This record gives sequence, structure tokens and C-alpha cells, in this order.
Amino acid sequence: MQAISDLPELDFASPDYVATPFEVLAGWSSQWKIARSVRGVELLDYDLCRTAIVDRNLGTGHPRLMQEIGLPESAALEFKRNAIGFHNRGERRRNLRLPLNRIFAPQAIEKYRRGVREVVRRVVDALPKDAPVDLIHGLCDPIPSMMYCHWVGAPYEAAGFVGKASHTVQQVHTRNPAHTTAIVKSFDALIAFVEERIENRRKNLTDDLLSDLIRAEQAGELSALDLRNWVIVLAAANTDNSSHSIGIALIELAARPEVWVRLGQDPSAVKAAVNEVMRIHPRSISTSREAMEDMEIEGVEIPKGTPVFANFGASHWNGAYYPDPGTFDIDRKDQPPHLNFGGGVFSCIGRFFVTMEIEETIAYLAEVHPDLRIDASAFSHSPMFTSVTQLVAQLDG
Repeated sequence: MQAISDLPELDFASPDYVATPFEVLAGWSSQWKIARSVRGVELLDYDLCRTAIVDRNLGTGHPRLMQEIGLPESAALEFKRNAIGFHNRGERRRNLRLPLNRIFAPQAIEKYRRGVREVVRRVVDALPKDAPVDLIHGLCDPIPSMMYCHWVGAPYEAAGFVGKASHTVQQVHTRNPAHTTAIVKSFDALIAFVEERIENRRKNLTDDLLSDLIRAEQAGELSALDLRNWVIVLAAANTDNSSHSIGIALIELAARPEVWVRLGQDPSAVKAAVNEVMRIHPRSISTSREAMEDMEIEGVEIPKGTPVFANFGASHWNGAYYPDPGTFDIDRKDQPPHLNFGGGVFSCIGRFFVTMEIEETIAYLAEVHPDLRIDASAFSHSPMFTSVTQLVAQLDG
């Protein structure tokens, strides 16, 4: 049995990782299945990662995350303690997920597709066609933010607030206490916004998502606090993650003219194209877990409380599972699914909806702007996430 100290050490701050993160992850995964870093134990093998994200001995690392960032006693911390992120495997987490699993099931979310298309078309059609345009602020941020407004019956004018709040509160994942004050302020504003939306919607239920959640509360599936917290979670997670995911997909696909033209001519290929983007350039590079008891992984002793990270980026670039992993190929066959949304009781609750947003955005853009040209783009890659930091394009080439 090995100790963690016996494992090879990875350096996510190295110039090589900063410059070419996925190539570096590919190299690590070709050498080792498990390693260590300053943040904890690192799983690099696809099968190990897939097992870890559903392993009942590994729980959420969210409480530790709040400690590391130094979140003070506040409405933000009280929300975090009661929201699903703080709950490990068990009845409480399962009961919190059940109504959302039903509402966000693949067939159930089809009722929202029309709304997604309306928002996508509204945003895309408003973009300038004859000049370079910043697509982070003009497209990637507005679509999920406006979609959230559509969900909760808020005016589209509130989309700017929703987007800014989402980006700010998601800074908890940086583990950097320098962001703590801004995070607390943004949570305060977001909580007040959500409580007002719920109070207004109770007076007039419709067929929107918030009405469906209120009906779940009325049926005894959620408490009033659980209802509020889910509406906050959806704002915090969907908007930020969807914005970056749309940007990543647009850059990767439009940068390959032959693929972009194909998608405009054959919308049925969009699903496979988005899946390949999520494999080769995932928004979630890794996800965190924590050992709930003393355990063993790949012959290594893992003491209770040890942070464990499943590295999806390394898994997706492992040639043992994906031949020629650095090649973008939307026609890949008989290969394992990407791990971008996690799995089991910790899987992304809105994964099917996020995918719908990305697919509808790409399909419409490729159809109406077949000559779209990326003029400038840039990413930043932490050990946890891919973020789009620049995206300027000409819609009509």
C-alpha cells in the first residue's frame, strides 16, 4: 500500500500547464493513473475518475471550500449550509434532487426549448453584422442570463444583473479570499432578487420553470427554503457555466471552417459537435471530492478528509480511451462519454438544459452566419475550469 507522499507531484502553476493545459494533462495521464498536488490527490485515469464521481465513500468538498475562502457568517454562508452543495450522499441530498431530476429530465425540458430558441434568436439577431463584436458581452453572457429571467418571470432587462451576480458568486471556486467580500455582496443581492421573484410568481402561476418549482413545493416535495435555494443555485451555476460553455463551443467550432459550414448545412450534426467540444475542451477540467472515511484508491491509502480531484481534462485526453485525443473529430464512434457534468448524485442537475442552450445557440449561428469569423479569442485555465476571457468575431466574415 502506497502513501500519498509516495505519489508523483503535479504542478498546475507551471508555465507548461498555463500555456498548454490539455497537452500537459495528456502527458501526465499517459504516465500515471493517480498523483498528488498542493490541493490533494489527483486522479488522471478515465475509469478512476468515472468510479470516483459515483463512489459513495467520496463526498462533496464544498464545506472545505467555504473554509478555504473564509466565507463569514452571512446570508451567503447560511444559504450555502442549506443548499444541496453542503449535503453528502444520503436521504437529504436524494430528496433535494428528486423534484429537480423530474423537472430537468431530457423529455421534460423539451417544454422549454421554444423559450430557448426565442432567447437565442433575440440575442443573435440584435448583434451588429458589419463590424467586429465582443461575443462574451453580446452573446455568451446574455443568452443564459436572459434564459434565467425567462425561467423566473423577470424582465429581460434584469439579465445584466443576473449575469454579473452569477460570475461573481462562482468565484468561490477560486479558493481566493480576495474575492470573499464581493461574493458576499453579490449573494445578498441575488437572494433578495430571488425572494422577490418567488413572491411575485406565487400570485400568478404560469408554465415557466419557477411555477413548476412552486408546484413542487405545494405538493410537499420541497420546503419554502429549499425552493428559494434551488432558484438561487440555478442563477449562480447556470449563468456562469453556460456563458463559458457557449463561448468554448463557439471558438472551437467556428475556428474550424469546414466543421462550421457542415453544422449550418446539417443541424443534426450539432449534438455530436458539442459533445466533442466538451471532450476536447471541457468547461469543468476537474471536480472535487473528499474522503468520507479512510479508504484506498489504486493501492494508495487515502485518509478520511483528504481532498480528491477527478481530472476530466486528463481523462478526455488519454489515448487509451480516446485514440488521437488531440484531434477534433465529431464523428468519433464507440468511445466513452465525456465526464464534463460529473455523475451520480453529484451530477450537474441542469446538464440537459445547459446542453440544449449550447446546441440551440450553435445551430442558429451556423445557419444564419455561415461565414462567421473569429478575430480574437483567449482562454484561462485553472485546475478546475476553462474560462473564456476574449471572444471577438465578425458575424458575416
